[in-house]
Amino acid sequence: MRFITMMGTAALTMTAATYADLKLNEIRTGSFNAEYIEISGAPGESLAGVTVIAIGDGVSSGTAITGTGVVEWIYRFAATDVIGSNGYLVLHNPGQNPANAADTSGTFPFTIDAGATDLPWGYQASGLAADTQIESPDNITFMLVRDFTGTDTYQTRAPNSGAGGQDLDTDDNGTLDITPWSAILDSVAFKETNGAVPAVGQDWWYSANTFGPYVSRTVVSATTGTIVAAWDFQTTTTGGTAVAAADTAQPRVFTANFGTGTLFADGTNGSASWVSAATATRELNAFGGTAVNATGGMATSTSSPASLALVNSTANGKSVVFKFPMASILGLNVNYATQRTSTGFTTQQWAWSIDGTSWTDIDAITTLPSSFALKSLAPLTALDSAVDAYLRMTVTGNTSAAGNNRLDNVVMLSNPVTSDTIVTTYAGPIIGIRQANSTWFIGSSSVVAGTSQDTPGAANYEAPTYTCGDPNAGDCAVAHGNPFCADACCCAYVGGLDPFCTTVRWDAICVTKAADCAANCSSAPCPADLNLDGVVGGADLGFLLGAWNGPDGDLNGDGTTSGADLGALLGAWGNCP
Repeated sequence: MRFITMMGTAALTMTAATYADLKLNEIRTGSFNAEYIEISGAPGESLAGVTVIAIGDGVSSGTAITGTGVVEWIYRFAATDVIGSNGYLVLHNPGQNPANAADTSGTFPFTIDAGATDLPWGYQASGLAADTQIESPDNITFMLVRDFTGTDTYQTRAPNSGAGGQDLDTDDNGTLDITPWSAILDSVAFKETNGAVPAVGQDWWYSANTFGPYVSRTVVSATTGTIVAAWDFQTTTTGGTAVAAADTAQPRVFTANFGTGTLFADGTNGSASWVSAATATRELNAFGGTAVNATGGMATSTSSPASLALVNSTANGKSVVFKFPMASILGLNVNYATQRTSTGFTTQQWAWSIDGTSWTDIDAITTLPSSFALKSLAPLTALDSAVDAYLRMTVTGNTSAAGNNRLDNVVMLSNPVTSDTIVTTYAGPIIGIRQANSTWFIGSSSVVAGTSQDTPGAANYEAPTYTCGDPNAGDCAVAHGNPFCADACCCAYVGGLDPFCTTVRWDAICVTKAADCAANCSSAPCPADLNLDGVVGGADLGFLLGAWNGPDGDLNGDGTTSGADLGALLGAWGNCP
């Protein structure tokens, strides 16, 4: 009896220890047929009673988060599902369904090691691999739990952002109020939020083990200055009273809503009409409509949006002219909104003049959108300090009575100053890779052979480490996914200006700053300064000794760190030149 009791205790102990071996090891999300969840454990270990859960968001309403902590996706393992002989199981998107001709997602793109258990998670009723996709990028928590008794709405199917899933955080405060399982075996959270709490409208994460977000930067250029003249065609202060049909001599004139300026809609600068006295439709028809609409804008009818419309073949080859003062003003930027119908004018040719008679062509705008979009002319200095400045836009390419172009929000901006702002954005990782110390890092999202860091069903890719001057760190003149670059001096110079480049990623902004390296790295090099602090000292000696027999402390170029390199370092001891 004692033997049986001892055996039972031993069995329970083995079971507990075995379950403790189960770990989430590698996860790729948001990639349709490339998605997978890799689990590591003891070879042959059963996953009976084990469930994978993805916890994320429900519904957002305005700035309030509602439904965070919702079960978005689960997979219940069967008793027959076991860890492969090499210690891995890969649960993955099945990829393109050969039984559904509409499914063009492609096959699962990775080769799973023969020793790992290969477990596709199946199709939804529609039979598309995309229908089983896990939400990403987002704040999303993955858990490996035992004895899950919660809602299984999302078994092997798409999460639909959690709408209708079981809410485990009923008061949305970041703490789970409902825990329908007997134990959490492992968990990890993919974060798109930079900080300790989610941003407005985002959901919480529910694991102390987190990684991310993926940080990216872009440069946004903004031009500011003083408005010389602007027309928005939205207010009754805009000129342009309708004229009688027979009155062909009167120009169509619109005064600026902002600043000082006049728009002549008669093809010149107000000195003549577009059409002869015998043409009853005159320029009014050329610009469309029978009257100025109620809010001051000329359009194809009084109910059309308030904008200046250049309508039908009557206007083909005709112009609008803007006149405004530039006395004591330097520099001019022109921005405006425009659109065309499918049969509208295909070209807007701009020109400038200082007398309204002699014109010089500048920009030709030929990419004209079907809905209003912003266009800009190249910065112009030819009109600097002119008492009267003129810009002319001529439309061509229309032969249809129905076609038109429209103009709106025309702004003449003087003394333009362009400033660059670095905008930092955050996104949830797509691929997470567990390290030997149980921390996770963001892997490369590429599926191209030789560049992918995915290792489903095999030992994980180890997070690479780099330093300034590491030949594998990447070209300083090319953006790459890791920090640092191969030129030690350039790397140190740029890193001193922008630590992002040597702590997060060598991005396009770092490349731009690296253009100045040639001018700032012309002094004699100091190769023995291995930590780039400007001094060859104890820290460099320690680094060299730690790199002994390897390439990282190689100073004489023979490919290995040895006594010759130690001698070179000691000979360079002290401040760098």
